[in-house]
Amino acid sequence: MSLLSNSLTVVLFSAAVLYLAYKVYGTFLVKRVFGLDDSRPTPAVEQNDGMDFVPTKPQILFGHHFASIAGLGPILGPAIAVYWGWLPALIWVLAGCVLIGGVHDLAALFASIRHKAQTIGGLTNEIMGPRARLLFLLIIFFLLALAMGVFAIQMAVLFNDLSPQAVVPTFSLIVIAMIIGIMVYKLRWPLLPVTIVGLTLMFAITYAGLEVPVPLYRLFIGESGAAEVIATTDHPDLPQVHGIRATRADAAVRFFKHRADEDPEFKAMAEDVAHARSKAQSTWVYILLAYAFFASILPVWLLLQPRDYINCFQLYFGLIALVLGIAVWRPEINAPALGTLSSAAGDNAPGVLPFLFITIACGAVSGFHNLVSSGTTARQIRRETDARPIGYGAMLTEGFLAVLVIVACTAGLSGSDYQGAYGHWDGLSDRSLGAFLSASANVVAYPFLWLLNPDQHGMLVTFCRNLMAVIVVSFAMTTLDSATRLLRYNIEEIAQIVRIKPLTNRYASSLLAVLAIGYFALIKIDGKPAGLTLWQLFGTSNQLLAALGLLVVSVYLYQLRRPVIYTLVPMGVMVVTVAWAMSLKIAEFYRGWQTNGDTTNLSLMIVGSILTIMAVWMMVEGVGAFLRERDRRSPGPVPSTADKVAAG
Repeated sequence: MSLLSNSLTVVLFSAAVLYLAYKVYGTFLVKRVFGLDDSRPTPAVEQNDGMDFVPTKPQILFGHHFASIAGLGPILGPAIAVYWGWLPALIWVLAGCVLIGGVHDLAALFASIRHKAQTIGGLTNEIMGPRARLLFLLIIFFLLALAMGVFAIQMAVLFNDLSPQAVVPTFSLIVIAMIIGIMVYKLRWPLLPVTIVGLTLMFAITYAGLEVPVPLYRLFIGESGAAEVIATTDHPDLPQVHGIRATRADAAVRFFKHRADEDPEFKAMAEDVAHARSKAQSTWVYILLAYAFFASILPVWLLLQPRDYINCFQLYFGLIALVLGIAVWRPEINAPALGTLSSAAGDNAPGVLPFLFITIACGAVSGFHNLVSSGTTARQIRRETDARPIGYGAMLTEGFLAVLVIVACTAGLSGSDYQGAYGHWDGLSDRSLGAFLSASANVVAYPFLWLLNPDQHGMLVTFCRNLMAVIVVSFAMTTLDSATRLLRYNIEEIAQIVRIKPLTNRYASSLLAVLAIGYFALIKIDGKPAGLTLWQLFGTSNQLLAALGLLVVSVYLYQLRRPVIYTLVPMGVMVVTVAWAMSLKIAEFYRGWQTNGDTTNLSLMIVGSILTIMAVWMMVEGVGAFLRERDRRSPGPVPSTADKVAAG
């Protein structure tokens, strides 16, 4: 095994890079660029209302912030990007999160704290003007609604097809979180015993819940006779979990379709089960939307904070288990360092540049993070210096998670399994989550295989696969509820600008937020959910949001006469990559529309063009803000009124 392909070497090297970046570059940013000062009262202290503004212990807020920014992003993106080779993906994750993503998150948090915890839209109004604010808010609305619509679809697929065993642990965690919130904030229990109680309940219910699958699709099977076949047939495609057969809807669909080819009597059953699977997936989306609505209107201390805090221990467990598995197993990376497995001329894969920078967003840099930093975290931070571990540290931790995903996907699968997952581009976005779950299960199970007989190894790997599925979907849920709350804030700001007073009410704005998410999750365009159709624009629009966030904080730093090169250079990198990727995608959509005449490519071209025009307009507004500030300046030392500007 060469040193380059040693999975443990890659993990240890990455951990060392991220640790040194936190200690050295993170300290430099705090002291020399942003000048964080604990003598300034934070908005959470000044505006404490027990609802959104709540001074929070850093260990709790780190969990809440990290769970909100992580979600599916740092898993799905790297799991797809290793298609182009694991080395480019690794380099982008490490360089991106240290030099761009961490700076972006910390800068947005800093600027929001100094402006009474306003959202990034409000910051844009204060720093660049009302036109730029409205443009930014509209881009944010589209991005959040689209992303959460697709997240809801992905979670529904996971519950339906990948791991019905994840249902009970995932939803039990909601109840546990509310109990913890009441214990800490109302009963005033110390955090340590509450944490012990919460973790005990969480892991106990997770273990027990994995043995209680919820095959929701079974409720929608009609009178075709398929239900009786499922209940009585002993077949490897219809495995049992504690006596419950065919818990996975996709496995049941495959079984009946295969039997339909052999026996015409099964054709109607195959159609019935396929219909039941579709109905169950839509039902899961409705359930998730209902949860998102209530999570967005409840006080932050009752659900979001404690849920994210206790949920983070799941992720810590997953991170430790992956590192332990890699350390004990030390599997060789059996994937190409550079290039792809595919040599097919008809493979539709885009080039590694610039699409690597778009595919891996969370884990390197993500525009969604400036919404979390300014929309929720800034309203809960109790002192300014907590911004370093929460803003910069959480981003580096997410980068480490992305590194582990890269290593797991390229070293945790056998050669044939890796070939099956990554041998061609088409459909990779659908296969990537399953590939990660299988690979991570192999890694996590490895240190414990010696305890079991060989015939029990498969059971342990299956258990670990479902455990990793619980961790994945739990973090997707935290992103869904936090993002719905952020979308609520966004709608309220837009309503204030256009003077629609009813939408400034949190119940009305939350309802509209859920309806917007539901549109992308449930409404069909050419037979596919609108979110999946428009998902091709998510990567570019998300990175566009990061570029615009860096633009806003760069203008603010310039107004404070602080160094701007550390945000302007990352902004330039993001602008170039986004413009490059967006122009290629719009050209692709145009060719597809001209060739096929379909409405899907036409709608993608129109939406992409509108986003591009709005982004260019924002850049023009940013240049104008720089020039206005330059004209206002007088020669000599910084005026004494700078502190007033710094306080927002």
